[in-house]
Amino acid sequence: MNSALSHPWPENVTRALDTFADRRCTLLGIETTPVSEADRFGAKALAMLVAGRNETAANAVLKECAEWFEHPVRAGLNGHQGECDFSAIKLCRAYHLFAGGAPLAAETLASIRTFFTRKNFASIYQSENHALLFHTSRHLMAQAYAGDFFQAYEKTGEQLAAEDGAWLRRFIRYRAGHGWGEFDSVGYLGPVWECLTCLHDFSADQELKRLSGSMMDLLLADMAVDSLHGMYCGAHGRIYPPHAMDHVTEPSRILYYLYFGGIPTDGMEHHGFIIDALTSTYRPHPIVVDIALNRCTAYENRERKQLHNLADVLPVAPLTGSLRKYTYYTPLYALGCVQFQDAYPACCAHHNHHEIPVMADQRDTAAYAHHQQHQWDLSFATGTTARLFTHHPGTDGTHNYWTGDRLCGCGHFFQHKQALVALYNIPASQPLQFIHAYLPRDAFDEVIEENGWIFARAGDAFAGLWLSSAYHWTNEGEWADREIISAGLKHAVICEAGTTDNYVDFTAFRHAIAGNPVHFDREPMTLDYRSRQAGPLQIDSQGGRFQNEHPADLDYGSYDSPYLYSAWGSGVIEMKSGSSRRILDFNLTTLSPP
Repeated sequence: MNSALSHPWPENVTRALDTFADRRCTLLGIETTPVSEADRFGAKALAMLVAGRNETAANAVLKECAEWFEHPVRAGLNGHQGECDFSAIKLCRAYHLFAGGAPLAAETLASIRTFFTRKNFASIYQSENHALLFHTSRHLMAQAYAGDFFQAYEKTGEQLAAEDGAWLRRFIRYRAGHGWGEFDSVGYLGPVWECLTCLHDFSADQELKRLSGSMMDLLLADMAVDSLHGMYCGAHGRIYPPHAMDHVTEPSRILYYLYFGGIPTDGMEHHGFIIDALTSTYRPHPIVVDIALNRCTAYENRERKQLHNLADVLPVAPLTGSLRKYTYYTPLYALGCVQFQDAYPACCAHHNHHEIPVMADQRDTAAYAHHQQHQWDLSFATGTTARLFTHHPGTDGTHNYWTGDRLCGCGHFFQHKQALVALYNIPASQPLQFIHAYLPRDAFDEVIEENGWIFARAGDAFAGLWLSSAYHWTNEGEWADREIISAGLKHAVICEAGTTDNYVDFTAFRHAIAGNPVHFDREPMTLDYRSRQAGPLQIDSQGGRFQNEHPADLDYGSYDSPYLYSAWGSGVIEMKSGSSRRILDFNLTTLSPP
């Protein structure tokens, strides 16, 4: 018997493990429901084959996916080679899942072989998830076609399988010690999950198989410590506006439901990675489930992530900087932010925004800073839309109206427990010269404006939002009664949360917060907030962060919470829950599990 499963785990952990098959069946039913949009990458087709339905039509779709470069609809949307790797990973799973045979038709198999052995299926987009998709699918298909010559890469399958296996082992080990560039992304966790489940299920490299399973345990635990009722809270790298508006749109909720249960399934359709999770042999270690389900008291979670480097995704020569992420979790709300982010070496400090001479391959690296980043967020347990945050809007996809600050970097954030302070020093060159807050009135029980603050109540939890400049609510259009706009280039923001555990009622909270001293000086861009609940906090736009009059300690480990701990760069992670403890050591090269 597996000793981990024979451990006396809490009843809700045992129940979640025992009912996994039921949740898998529910999600498979969702994934095989017909949809009107085209199955561009083959996820629905693969799900149909798994369910034994519409096999002829499913084969036709997968064959088209394998003929990506010749098919005008599939190849045309993002250019000839835009996202062919999203199809590559699905074709890879289809091939291995059915052992290169039925229900895959002979014509489908022939097209799959041509796709991998005669084409260059690397996407033109070489961000972190795309690089992982490419090396994973090539490793596994080179393993399958070991004796074939892969024309685009001028090597045999045997050679490529070994090379990509080495790349993947190094990549996973590095990410275990330094975090993911697209950190805690509620959307890009999906492609990562596709890759890790494929490696765990199908790689003949036993060490790589073990590393993949360990990384999935780590990613799930990392998600769990920031999750509130299945909502992935706090700051994130690379999310899209719908994810910032409503937690129900987060693809990561699917993994939470599948492995932990306890949340509704609304909004879980139309995400292509579901079928990979549903057909994988991976199951989380019980301690991961215990962490997810049994966090009953407030705690602080500190994390550190390597700066994302497009020029060096492996990485071989990593950048020296990092970002520090902080989340304060309670059973009624979670508040989190990017506490500090080092400047990229290819640009000056964020406050002057002038480019300095650099090597050409470093320009893209610097330009990636704050790409689709969600810098802070307060979410409440009462509903998926009961949340608030502030943001400086932009006009393109990577610095858009609700997420990201690419090519600007004007935001600065600091938090201790229930209180957060922020500064925005917007360059005059920016097209949109205001900040805005997302605060949907209809998601809260009460919204009251008094004493210069905006207060909101969600059940027994409260929030206060202070803006340094005059503001107005948007009262028409898409963001009516959800958006608060404050014009100007220089801003200070304060947000503080509380509950009936700390205050008699909402009225007492409002009176207490409004009585906290605030001093904002626009010229040097300094903010001093004296919270009676969280203590004095000070921030400036030059990197200063002060708590109780002393410089804040931002020298985090990779993980530092009651549930996860890892020294920065060590690759050794301690998981704790109750009396249970587990060590994941990604440095091990033995094949025995840790």
